[in-house]
Amino acid sequence: MVGTTLREIRHEIERLASDDGDYYVVCARSGERPVPVAGHRFATRTAAADAARVTEQYRAALRRYDPQLPYYDPIVRQEQPLHVGDGPDDPSEDTGPISPQPVDHGGEADDPLISFCHDVSGAVFEALSESNHDEAETAIMETYLAAAEATTDRNTLCLVLLEAMAAELERHLTVDERTRLLRTAAANLPPVPSATDPIEASLAHLDSLSLVRAYDVAREPRTGTDAWSVSLRGYAIDCDGRRFPTLPIGIDILRRASEVTAALSVTDVTALGEGDWELVVTSDVEAAGGLVCLREDES
Repeated sequence: MVGTTLREIRHEIERLASDDGDYYVVCARSGERPVPVAGHRFATRTAAADAARVTEQYRAALRRYDPQLPYYDPIVRQEQPLHVGDGPDDPSEDTGPISPQPVDHGGEADDPLISFCHDVSGAVFEALSESNHDEAETAIMETYLAAAEATTDRNTLCLVLLEAMAAELERHLTVDERTRLLRTAAANLPPVPSATDPIEASLAHLDSLSLVRAYDVAREPRTGTDAWSVSLRGYAIDCDGRRFPTLPIGIDILRRASEVTAALSVTDVTALGEGDWELVVTSDVEAAGGLVCLREDES
C-alpha cells in the first residue's frame, strides 16, 4: 500500500505552497499543471522546484497502479506583470525540466481526455489507499491488467481503467461507501470554481474533452428536490450495454457542486445503444443510484 506515501507527498506540497506566491509548476511540453501540484502557488523558486520534484515522486507512486499514467517534465515559472518582450511564458523564467534525462513518452499528457481520465483514476486510487477497501483496490488492478492485455490501442487504456474501476466499486462497495469515496477523490482533483448548475457545467466540460459526443440537459420541476433530465450521445467508455459507468461524470459533478447541491445521485438510466444513454440526476436523498456505476435494471 502506498496510501501513507501519497498523503505525505500531498501534505508536503501543501506545506510548500503559498496563497499569494508568484511561482507555479507546469509541464514543459504541454503547459499543463499536473496533479497534485495543480492549483498551488509558491512564494519562492526553491519551494516551487521542491514541489516539482515531489510531484514526480507522487506520480511515480501512482504509476504503480496505472502504468499508463502520463509523464510530465515539470518546470517552474514565475507570474509577473507583462512588459514588452516579457511575461510569464518568457523562456527565461523556466528552471528547465526537473528530470536530468527527459524522456519522450509519446505525448500522452497533451491529450486533454487522456489527462483527465488518468487524473480521475489517480484521485480514486488515492482515495482507495486512504480507505479500508483493499479488496476493491485489488480487484480493480486485476480487472484492469487483464483488460490491458487485450487492448491493442494503448491510448484507450485510460478509459478501460475507468470502466474497470466503476464496475469493481459497484461490486465491492455499498452506494453510501461509493459516494463517500467519490467525494474524497473529487477533493483530490485540481480545484475548479463551484457552479450554479454543476450538471450543465460538468457535461459541457466532458463534451469539450470528447468523453461524450453530444448532450442535452434540462431541469425537471420536482417538489422538494433538484432534478436534471440528461441525454448523452456517444459516451466514450465502452461497457456491457446495461451497466453505465458514471464514475468520471460523477466525480466531475462533485468537484463543481456547492454544499447546497452536493447530495446528488443518478437514477432512471436507460441504455439506447451505441454509447447513447438517458438518465436523471437528482438531489433526492432517498435515491439509491449514486454517482459511480448504475445498471439499467436498477432505475
